[in-house]
Amino acid sequence: MKRGWMDTDSVAFHLVGLFTLGSALILLGVGYTLYHALAMQVEARDRAEIDGKAKVVRHILMGIARPEQLATHAAKIAEIKVGHPHLSLGIRTGGIWLLRPSAVIANRLATSALPAADRIETFRIGDEEWWVRRIAHRWPGISPAEVDVYVAVDITDSQRLLRQHRDVAMLAGLLGVMLSGMVAYLVTRRSLLPLGLLAKQAGQLTADRLGAPLDVAQAPTEVRGLVESLNGMLSRLNSSFRSLEQFSADIAHELRTPLNNLMLQTQVTLSRDRDVQSYVEALHSNLEELERMQRMVTDMLFVARADRGLLTLAQGAVDLRQEAESVVEYFELAASEKAQSIKIHGELTVPGDRLMLRRVLTNLLSNAVRYSPAGAAIQLTLRNDPDRRELTVSNPVGQMVQGDLLHLFARFTRGNPDSQRDTDGVGLGLAIVDSIVRLHKGKVSVKLERGAILFCVHFPH
Repeated sequence: MKRGWMDTDSVAFHLVGLFTLGSALILLGVGYTLYHALAMQVEARDRAEIDGKAKVVRHILMGIARPEQLATHAAKIAEIKVGHPHLSLGIRTGGIWLLRPSAVIANRLATSALPAADRIETFRIGDEEWWVRRIAHRWPGISPAEVDVYVAVDITDSQRLLRQHRDVAMLAGLLGVMLSGMVAYLVTRRSLLPLGLLAKQAGQLTADRLGAPLDVAQAPTEVRGLVESLNGMLSRLNSSFRSLEQFSADIAHELRTPLNNLMLQTQVTLSRDRDVQSYVEALHSNLEELERMQRMVTDMLFVARADRGLLTLAQGAVDLRQEAESVVEYFELAASEKAQSIKIHGELTVPGDRLMLRRVLTNLLSNAVRYSPAGAAIQLTLRNDPDRRELTVSNPVGQMVQGDLLHLFARFTRGNPDSQRDTDGVGLGLAIVDSIVRLHKGKVSVKLERGAILFCVHFPH
């Protein structure tokens, strides 16, 4: 099922979400900071005004010697509000207003407790909002001994300004978040577009197009390494797939011959009545072909398991000199029939599986005896030098070019393709050698040297 960018597992969804969330937090922080700064500035301005007027009133009161003079100074106190439309003043002594403040302040004071002296209190009356400060003045020893002066500042416009600023900031922040989300979506979609092209290109890959790499140039820098790794994987898959195709073709070809032999032999045997001896000979011939097929299947399973790392090595110290002497003794009869000689040089002991390493020796010497001309001298050399530990088998070889060496370790490859097929070999011997050596963390190489072919098994130090 096709999944869009709104899928919660989508990279685009997470990028857009995180970018939008980050933008929202930034805009929220900036808006709050600006609003708080403006509120502090407005509050400081209003507080400075009410404190300043309270200071002037207190100065006037300090200049009045007796309460009787208060009425004559009320007009002077009233002059303070000239030019200050947001200011309201009131003077009350003995419950009588000598100077009446604005109606909303007077009504509020008449229905509520007196505010604390020298403290600013907030009066909210309808849509209006006031700051009120009561100044209590006392004349010691004189009755009435106290007068209350009220200094009030209308902060309705200031609070309205703050609310408007808050609303504008919230609207601008909301629009900013929406805009940042749209920008994030467009940028993310454009940035991930190369990935979509790569996905489309990858979706067009088929079994016969595994060798076509993905376009690294289209990939963003952050995923270029991933694309290169995918190309490497595709290359390995292509190589494995081609090897599998070749292996299937080879095995079909190799099994076809013994199967044809079995069918032909059986058809000939059944073509007419024969005596018991003829049937026995036919069954023996069929048995030889079946044994050859069994060896082929066994070797194929061994190579397949070795290539997949499913074989377990029985680790131990293996004396290759001793194993080589035992294997050479086994091949002496076959070598003597062709007047060949096998010489062993050097000593070498390596850690590994004795039976598997013995099979390496067996396959290399079998290959040398089978494909060396009559009278050839086969050399098996063991080296245990500080810089290398290796086993080499060399033998004279007929006409062979360097290009032929590239395919010797492939499955079902024989050293002399022009020779007649013999019943002992199926072309898996050197492939088995290569698999066993790689299991032992080593490598095997081959080269032509002065008319001889030299197989070299390198063991790790």
